[in-house]
Amino acid sequence: MLFANSLHILCFGDSLTEGMSLGRPHPHPYSIALKSSLEEAFPSFNVTTDNQGVSGDQATSPPGSFLPRMVKAYEETHPHNPYDWAIILGGTNDLSMEYDTKDIYEALQKVWAIPLSHGTKVLALTVPECGFDDSPITVHGDELNKLIMEHKDENYHIFDLHTAIPFRGIPDKKRGELWGDPVHYSPKGYDLVGKLLAERLTGLIQAQSIDGEVQDAEGRTELRKRDLAAG
Repeated sequence: MLFANSLHILCFGDSLTEGMSLGRPHPHPYSIALKSSLEEAFPSFNVTTDNQGVSGDQATSPPGSFLPRMVKAYEETHPHNPYDWAIILGGTNDLSMEYDTKDIYEALQKVWAIPLSHGTKVLALTVPECGFDDSPITVHGDELNKLIMEHKDENYHIFDLHTAIPFRGIPDKKRGELWGDPVHYSPKGYDLVGKLLAERLTGLIQAQSIDGEVQDAEGRTELRKRDLAAG
């Protein structure tokens, strides 16, 4: 694969993307560790991230603003600095408002469709576990995550964040290190999210390289054999 010497990643979502946790006035987003980990994996790349996490926002638009915010990103930023990847995490606040999971899934599909239609690859994340047993996030989260994981589209990829960093079933000490409250990660937890996402992206990028694809400036791909045939 012939790479441009840059990798621009949109990190899009709610407070879990912004990097918030209860009692901490300053965010610590996963995009920090994501960037540093990708720079280690691809030292010749200029890696940049655009963190578009907004606390309290919902994928269901309206009343949420996921869709108009994504439209704005692709009207204002993408034309001048194209996104190669969009990491999208949404649904936590929608579940907490007890919206129907199928409606949330349909809203997410509309959000995913914007980067996909512009040649950006999407890495969709499952909704993380919630520490409140009676929360709608806990009750209906698995149903929404199943829809996210079973979705199929060209250039659409998933990462099961729910399984990767559990709230339950781990030692209390580890939970205290990784979770800032029953919904949000701690700074150390967000760093782990960033490292795990970097590993996932690294694997996907390397797999594309093995496939012998050539990526153009818009993030679309052409098979190397077409270039050879033309030459």
